[in-house]
Amino acid sequence: AVVSTQSTGKMTVTIRGCEQIPNVPIPTPPTFRASQPVAEKLLLVQKYISELQYDYTGLQFFEIKKGRPLCRLMDVAKSIIKESLPIKCLEAVILAIYLTSELPAVQRFPVAFKTTFEKNTFKHIVLGVFCNGKFGALGLSRRDTLMYKPLKYDTLHELLAEFVQCYNDCYHEVDRIKLGLPVNHDNQSMEAVTWKYTYIRLSKMSNKDFKQICDSFSKHMRGKVQLIAPYLQTAHQMKYAKLERVTIADMSDSSSTGSTTRTKCQKLNKGSSR
Repeated sequence: AVVSTQSTGKMTVTIRGCEQIPNVPIPTPPTFRASQPVAEKLLLVQKYISELQYDYTGLQFFEIKKGRPLCRLMDVAKSIIKESLPIKCLEAVILAIYLTSELPAVQRFPVAFKTTFEKNTFKHIVLGVFCNGKFGALGLSRRDTLMYKPLKYDTLHELLAEFVQCYNDCYHEVDRIKLGLPVNHDNQSMEAVTWKYTYIRLSKMSNKDFKQICDSFSKHMRGKVQLIAPYLQTAHQMKYAKLERVTIADMSDSSSTGSTTRTKCQKLNKGSSR
């Protein structure tokens, strides 16, 4: 049956005016003191996100398009605070970005997981945080172990390894981890969030390689070096990695073939620069 807008409005007024129904407490966004440690501020942010509770209804209360500018995503975060409805992991990340924008010392970067359980694929995302040489995470999940991580991990590898272990405890196998670039602290920025910059495919590497990739990304995030690792590739690099390997192989076959390949590459570069 279809309920008319007028009937819905009457029901809303009746429910809100009923004194027998207890008032549902609305969570209050956190306020920070200047002398408060960063770890405590992040904990207040996480408590507020957790108070909104996870959305088990199967409905999407807030529309989030990840390709939109940061300022538009922050408008969604304001709507989440205003409505105080249950949210899911992506909404929690958007909200965490908004609430931590007042903390310039904290670097925020998205961390997305793709896992497998009984041949079914699942995706999850949290907001990684870095401050004063320590890593942590903010977010929301059905599982308490797959969301908030305090600001106590010395390396990014320790943080991600903790998530992988928690997934294993839930009988999920982590297939891939995607790391995004640090998010701008300016909520009015027209820049889009880089959600996926680094791909970590755990099924194709050892724990040593995993640790090396995390260390390389950490140094890049601190602005010390560029990302250089065998399994550390951007989405653009992954798209053309196969073509580059074929070109290199052709160039190594013979000098004649190599010169032909170089000529084609030069023409391609001239065409792309126009």
